[in-house]
Amino acid sequence: MTAIAAVTFCAFEVVAAALPQDSSSQANSKATAQAAYERAVELLQQGNAAKALAVADAAIWAGARDPSLYNVKGLAASELGRDAEAQESFRAVIRLSPKSAMGYNNLGVLFSKLGRYQDAATNFREAHARDPQNFTALLGLGTSLSALQKYDDAAKYLEKAWAVRHGDFQTGYEWAHALFEAKQPAAANKVLAQVPVPQDSDSAVKYFSLTGAIAASLQDNAGAVEAYRQAYALSPRSYDIYLALLQASVSSGTNLTLENLPAPPESLTVDQNLTIGLVLLSHDAYQAAIPRLERALQQDESNETASLNLALAYKDAGKASAGIEVIHRALEKKRSGALYNMLAELQEASGQYVDAAENYQRAVELEPANEDYYFDLGMEYLSHFTFGPAHDVFQVGTQKFPNAARQYLGLAFSHYAIREYPQAAGAFTKALEIDPESPAVLKAWNAVLSSLSPADWEAILPRLDKLAQAHPQSADLAFCYGAALFRSEFAKGPKGALDRPQAFLEQSVRLRADFPAARIELAGLYAAQKQDRKAVDQYVEAIREDPKSDIPHYRLGQLYRQMNQIELASTELARYQELSRLHQEEIKRNRSAIQQFVLSPPTKTDN
Repeated sequence: MTAIAAVTFCAFEVVAAALPQDSSSQANSKATAQAAYERAVELLQQGNAAKALAVADAAIWAGARDPSLYNVKGLAASELGRDAEAQESFRAVIRLSPKSAMGYNNLGVLFSKLGRYQDAATNFREAHARDPQNFTALLGLGTSLSALQKYDDAAKYLEKAWAVRHGDFQTGYEWAHALFEAKQPAAANKVLAQVPVPQDSDSAVKYFSLTGAIAASLQDNAGAVEAYRQAYALSPRSYDIYLALLQASVSSGTNLTLENLPAPPESLTVDQNLTIGLVLLSHDAYQAAIPRLERALQQDESNETASLNLALAYKDAGKASAGIEVIHRALEKKRSGALYNMLAELQEASGQYVDAAENYQRAVELEPANEDYYFDLGMEYLSHFTFGPAHDVFQVGTQKFPNAARQYLGLAFSHYAIREYPQAAGAFTKALEIDPESPAVLKAWNAVLSSLSPADWEAILPRLDKLAQAHPQSADLAFCYGAALFRSEFAKGPKGALDRPQAFLEQSVRLRADFPAARIELAGLYAAQKQDRKAVDQYVEAIREDPKSDIPHYRLGQLYRQMNQIELASTELARYQELSRLHQEEIKRNRSAIQQFVLSPPTKTDN
């Protein structure tokens, strides 16, 4: 949203065409026509288009064939909205004075007024061909081409019009606008800097709005905010300018509050209030968003989008109970999965865990084809250590949504939580096969590495191998396969072959320098091969990349002890004990924050 608008092109030419003077009769006729023309122009300038048209018509009916009379007749007819008559009059001008640009120009202006920009451009081209320096033709052709979104071509003609009439506001504005739309904001900015700020309010609004749009495009967010503020001060009823100001303020990093934002226009529609609220909500300005969303809901009490987002704004503003009331009122009018899902989210935030689970369940029952609701219900159970119901939900979720990686991820965590490690590994791998680039899946995969027996790896390794081969530039997949293959081969003892897992793990750290998990695994492989110095280097690098991880300190301490470097070993093991203690305290804090969560078995979700 840039809140800019083109200036309407309406510069009719009111120029009398030269007439031949080779006889007294012609001279008298010309004098009569000239007098009628001057009178018609005078009346037109006084705002009396009807009388001007009558004067021109009378002279023409009397036999005058003066192109100037037909021209002023066309102007008067256009003023009165008699566009077909105006068009015929301007065509008569062209017939009587075919070498003149005037008829083509005024026909072009008429077509511009009617929104027939292709026809306008055709006539302005004809005018330009007859008079290459004609300002009206150049400006008209430029604005018509802009209206046809041919901005590069438009800018060329507008530049020429500017050269003919340097300092003209409309020309400079249209030129800058065409350059801006042609994705040349820097050039547009240079042009607009040469254009004086207009005195009349309407033109100034356009000027400042375009200034704001150009500044925003150049990432001058502060400049955009200032320009839009000036435009909005001149046009405080403009929703488009207000929205552009709001978006520029968001981009500038301004702390959006009710105090530092101007008041929005009055009498906004439901959709306009909702849009403003959503912009504020999406940039964490919850308190500022609430009045707009409340207003939208007052205007349309059945607007579910307004109810959902107002409830979300209340929740994020620390007023979850107010959000719950909003959703309860909405549910009285209409039951929907979205409303029950939001109610559950609010109840979860308020510590009403049992109610939250029941309402997540209702969302699933109402809209069983919505994958989001299955996932949210499963995560509600999973986050409160209710693993059996979580497993049941995700089991159904994987059947209903076989291409949703996160359903398999939830199922994998459910298996893992109840120590069904082979099943967890299978589900993690399936999630990886669906979405090989998912950060969540890749991070979770590391959890199963130490939990599987050698026999468990046999079914997984071919699938991981295929994934790694299909994505040779993926450090994560090289790690997943390399680590799994290392565990499998290491378990075989002297018969294990470590060359291939080593190649994949080394490839992983080459592809991503900052990869502590891969370095820890590679260090373990080097240690298994008695390459102690290489193992130390990898552990040290892993610690540098992730100083809060306790595992590399422990393994490095053990390795130093084997290398008989007792002092270094003691230092690392002491650091491991400290980090491990902090880690255990964090786990205890998290567990104590979760209230007892006892649920009856969930109702069936395989609708």
